[in-house]
Amino acid sequence: MHKRGQWRLIVTFTVPGLVLYTVFVLSSFAQGVQISFTDWTGFTPDLTYIGLDNYLRLLGDGSWWRSVWHNVALLVVIPVFTLGLALLFASLITRGGAGNLRATPGGDLYRILFFFPQVVPVVIIGILFSYVYASRGGLLQGLLSMVGLDLLTVVPNGPLGNPRFILLAIAVAAVWSSVGFYMVLFLSAMGRVPDELFEAAALDGAGRLRSFLHVTLPLIWSHVQTAFIYLAIGTIDSFALVAVMSQTGTAADFGADVMSTYLYRTAFSLNSQFGYAAAMGTVMMLGSVALALVTFRLTKREEYEY
Repeated sequence: MHKRGQWRLIVTFTVPGLVLYTVFVLSSFAQGVQISFTDWTGFTPDLTYIGLDNYLRLLGDGSWWRSVWHNVALLVVIPVFTLGLALLFASLITRGGAGNLRATPGGDLYRILFFFPQVVPVVIIGILFSYVYASRGGLLQGLLSMVGLDLLTVVPNGPLGNPRFILLAIAVAAVWSSVGFYMVLFLSAMGRVPDELFEAAALDGAGRLRSFLHVTLPLIWSHVQTAFIYLAIGTIDSFALVAVMSQTGTAADFGADVMSTYLYRTAFSLNSQFGYAAAMGTVMMLGSVALALVTFRLTKREEYEY
């Protein structure tokens, strides 16, 4: 194919997508940044520019910093446990045991079972775990009853009504819903690792753990890196789970406000402060980009060919 024909093909398939992305994504980002420099309430046609006042206000907003801290806590717990469990399950399914290169029997069934929560809408997962944590008739209460305990005695007001436990309860739901997706991602990567490498490791006396740390993990590291960034950006949001699982009140009432829920309340409940909320959204966007860049930088490793 001539170069002119190649360029026509490239333009035909890329330009429409770029135009749509620019109109519906990039322009929205730009408009949000513009609004962040105003005191717009969302109900007036005029925009009054106030410079950096919204951003300076954020610096002294205790509720904002509390929600940031909650996001940081979730950012530590959710990716670590989600990716750790996903790697563990993928390794167990892929390799039957030390020196055994055959896949675990029933591996396809495990893939389906673990991936199933990924096809369930986040809102449904939030409602489901709200019933799990219910103090009357919930699954957790049922398990505690088997050993003679009462949920409200162990956790006053229940997991979703106790400021000390609600973030942990939400994190458990987030991990449960995400493990299957990343397990399948890692299974795909592990399937490309040649069996000869595991055979050589077994001949050298490497057990299952050492084979994973010195053979499997280095070869799928780029997948782990990408998975962490994708999951971390999703954790920065966490709006749906927090909004659904914070019972009938706002997330702030139960000590679980995150940046996205505080942004939502600021825009639609607290006197419709759209300009201030847009400043929060801009900070979240910049924070997500910074997190991705820092993660790529800190987790950069030598590329392995296989």
